[in-house]
Amino acid sequence: MTDFEGNGEAGGSEDFARMLAEQSGEHSLPLRIGEKVRAKVIHVGQDNVFCALSPTQEGSIAKAELSDAEGKLTVSVGDSLDLFVIANHNGFELSKKLGRGVADIDTLLEARRSSLPVEGMVTGVNKGGLEVTIAGVRGFCPVSQIDVDFVESPAAFVGKTLQFAVKEVKDGGRNVVLSRRALLEAERAERGQKLLATLAVGQRLTAKITRVLDFGAFADLGGIEGLIPISELSFSRVEKPTDVIKAGDEVTVEVLRIEPDAKRPEKPRIALSLKATLPDPFEANLGALAEGAQLTGKVVKCEKFGAFVELFPGVQGLVHVSELSNKRVRHPSDVVAVGQEVNVRVLGVDRAERRISLSLKEAPAELAAGGPTLGVGALVEGTVDRIERYGVFVKLKGGESALLPAAESGTPPGTDLARVFPVGSTHALVVSAVDERGRLKVSKKAREAAEERATVDDFNRGQRGAGGKGFGTLGDLLKQKPRT
Repeated sequence: MTDFEGNGEAGGSEDFARMLAEQSGEHSLPLRIGEKVRAKVIHVGQDNVFCALSPTQEGSIAKAELSDAEGKLTVSVGDSLDLFVIANHNGFELSKKLGRGVADIDTLLEARRSSLPVEGMVTGVNKGGLEVTIAGVRGFCPVSQIDVDFVESPAAFVGKTLQFAVKEVKDGGRNVVLSRRALLEAERAERGQKLLATLAVGQRLTAKITRVLDFGAFADLGGIEGLIPISELSFSRVEKPTDVIKAGDEVTVEVLRIEPDAKRPEKPRIALSLKATLPDPFEANLGALAEGAQLTGKVVKCEKFGAFVELFPGVQGLVHVSELSNKRVRHPSDVVAVGQEVNVRVLGVDRAERRISLSLKEAPAELAAGGPTLGVGALVEGTVDRIERYGVFVKLKGGESALLPAAESGTPPGTDLARVFPVGSTHALVVSAVDERGRLKVSKKAREAAEERATVDDFNRGQRGAGGKGFGTLGDLLKQKPRT
């Protein structure tokens, strides 16, 4: 590489030729196209940055090549850069990348040795990957080296100008193997190191799920991966992580731990949590957990000391073995079974420890108090309490909790429910179902349909009262339709 380090001071609008000529006793360098040079920034123009290559030679590089994604220049006068000579038209044209001018074997070998990117246009696709032209030289990028992720349609890259790393140059330049993936991975690693320097416990970031395994899910934070353990995917018990999340999902996570990894010191182990960013069901349902409240739940686990009962999704309480029956109980499984629905009474709640004590023996066989008093068809107003993927939980005026399923929300599939039903907003609903546990389901879609029917009925009654024929019901209209 030709190396020149000048000591001249910057001159914003100086005559560069005069300035360089004043450096006496020096000679021009024998520069050729494709050669790598060390250049020093001497002036920043409107579109180009000018660099000194020797005391009597200068070159220019497009300002855009030295700017970041926001257009901000990343160099200043006096900085030294490693650049390539790509042309000589009344002055040397420089670039950070090879491939814009005339590429030859020496140029490609230099790019491979220096790990500098070359720029090429994708001209075609074959069975194994992409055909690329680098300033007249043909190269090949295997399909596995196109991107970090698997590429289903390589043809989508045809016609695009991309940057590649040169992996091999063989047979006198007839066999040039390229890799775009290598550059992307290097950029990702660089972003990861910058992120790692600022990463802190408690920080929340947007992540992309890359792999889902039996014990949890790996997430890309932007150049560095972390693990979401299965216990941190949801407040509810998760049997299979794929029931909650899948590869490709974008989620918000919270950093739980950053620990050194003895096997890979440069890549610490990062533990993440998805449930830490979700509404806390314990706090959301605290109002329904008053001492003495009678609830219905499902037995989820039996231990020697008692049975755990899920009262709400993600909220469990313990029925101690002494509270299972008025008789002596050897093991909870003698009284209840996992999956069984039971009526329980709340004995106490330790908010600090997030513990709920329950009694089975003090709860009536059928809930008389605390159960819903509303029937199917009742018109109600509900205030949004929390939002899940499958629907919205609302609190009714009587204190009852009800589920508004996504399918009954009156919104198109895939709608972000949090935007349409923000927490605290109130909506007109109708009770659509009451299950055997007394849990309510409501519908916004059915309420709007009922109100529309009522409006039409009122109109029809007004028409009949005024002597008009009215529109009639849908059944009446069908009867009037002539048969063919």
